[in-house]
Amino acid sequence: MSGFPKLSLRSGSSAPRLLQGWCPSGDDSLAVGFAKAGELGVVRVSAFPDASQLKARLRELRTSTDGMVGLDLKGVMGNVESILTTLKERMASFVLHSPKAPEGLMEGLRELKLPRFALATTPEEAAEAKAQGVDALVAQPGSDFRALQSVGLPVFIAPSPGADSQGLLEDAGLAGLQVRSGNQLKETASLSSRLRHAMGERAFGLMLDTAHCEMPTLKIRNLEISYPIIQGGMGVGISWDRLAGSVAQAGCAGIVSAIGTGYRNMEGVALRHGRPVGSENLNGYAQLTQIIQNALRTAEGRGAVGVNVLCAINGYEDVVRTAVEAGAQMVISGAGLPMTLPGIVGDRDVALVPIISSARALGLICKSWERKYGRLPDAVVLEGPESGGHQGFTVEQCTDPAYSLESILPSILAERDRWGSFPVIVAGGVWDRSDIQKFLAMGASAVQMGTRFIGTFECDADQAFKETVLKAGREDIRLMKSPVGMPARGVMTQLQRDIAGGGAPALRCISNCLSPCNQGAGAQKAGFCIADRLADAMQGRLDTGLFFSGSNGWRLKEMVSVRELIEELTGDYGLERLALA
Repeated sequence: MSGFPKLSLRSGSSAPRLLQGWCPSGDDSLAVGFAKAGELGVVRVSAFPDASQLKARLRELRTSTDGMVGLDLKGVMGNVESILTTLKERMASFVLHSPKAPEGLMEGLRELKLPRFALATTPEEAAEAKAQGVDALVAQPGSDFRALQSVGLPVFIAPSPGADSQGLLEDAGLAGLQVRSGNQLKETASLSSRLRHAMGERAFGLMLDTAHCEMPTLKIRNLEISYPIIQGGMGVGISWDRLAGSVAQAGCAGIVSAIGTGYRNMEGVALRHGRPVGSENLNGYAQLTQIIQNALRTAEGRGAVGVNVLCAINGYEDVVRTAVEAGAQMVISGAGLPMTLPGIVGDRDVALVPIISSARALGLICKSWERKYGRLPDAVVLEGPESGGHQGFTVEQCTDPAYSLESILPSILAERDRWGSFPVIVAGGVWDRSDIQKFLAMGASAVQMGTRFIGTFECDADQAFKETVLKAGREDIRLMKSPVGMPARGVMTQLQRDIAGGGAPALRCISNCLSPCNQGAGAQKAGFCIADRLADAMQGRLDTGLFFSGSNGWRLKEMVSVRELIEELTGDYGLERLALA
């Protein structure tokens, strides 16, 4: 692969004009195709890259093309030396990164004098990138590229669906286009023809076929959601406004976790030993209101913004009422059977979605709701035993194939059919597009995914929380005891070792979070306070934090944006369904 002798990306130059804008997971053929066609191919680098694996990958690419392939480094969190060592051998033609890069990476890139593209949304980010010595900017979706041009760097933009890509290439102010979808390839005739020739008809056709969304939309009560994906609510503080709002903006359902919102802004919160006193301070009503309203603003009317409220929290009714009054469009409720939920909500037009783990539980909810309130669930989440956090199963059931999602879904669908036609949403261990397609084919209407969203820039968790999950191996994610009396799943860290050795943090039960814990009695049995330990994890305290993860958390190796993740999961690169709605 060749580098640029000098990066001249002004209109009319002989430099490449088209930058690959999506990276199919585990498949570098698109990057090779772009490079062979004389344009800029891109491969995504993992959060903590291994030098030998990265070199092997780039060597394979070099045998496939002598064109220009660069590294997308925006998701890199560590192992910077691995990247710099590889780049010193000139095994990549350029790099693409965000304005904020890990310590040491920017300095190393400057010394290598390798051509650099920087992502930018605002003129301030563009100016910062210029000060860092980058060669060109890549305007992010929704940004004003004319404003970015004012800093004096070449700018690549991603055309909106239906835009005249060929005409944009003739814009004297643009360096080129970032091609983000298969349809944009079709609309850019010259590139389409060159890629077909470079990749071969079969590979080119397969690439276009996989970059296409055939998934159904999702209707829950009055909500029309573009893609059948719900982001799972993750507490404490893992899914708040930034994540939930971004997921909704990308055409899915973003869910705010209602537990522990007092940690969001502790001004005015009654504290003892730095912890909120009582459930009313732990689950701050003003903070929850602000989080939901922020998420709704970020969503800009797309998707849906909901809230997850555990039945087991103390002050359950007040938290539900606060969420509904704040504008939550959906209430998802589990960790117990939400028998009183319709009565709390009353006649407010909000979707009610209980979480269940058996057909019996679904039948009990439907019978009770219909008899007492004259309504049924607007949807139901079937959470299987591979999910992160607390399980609705015994330890033995969690490893019994008879209780897998695939095994119990048919009975849930049959029970649902006895009561109506509301959507069944499956959760727990759903990882990629093939999983989604499998469960949709089995009769589910949508999936709920939590752990995948930990690996996004927009996830509200501390960077140390993300690193803990991203570094976890398969053997590190296990079932563990919990103060609520049911098993939970998370990453085994120093906390579990301290509990086993009798050196866990002191138990004080300051926040009185969950009723099953019985004001600390459950914590005494389990050896830790769950509210305190989850809060420590959210704040990045590695020694005392409890880091929940689904069983597939060990597969999380890359950091991406919410938008990129939704594109990958749906196959709708460029989110064209959403843009054209």
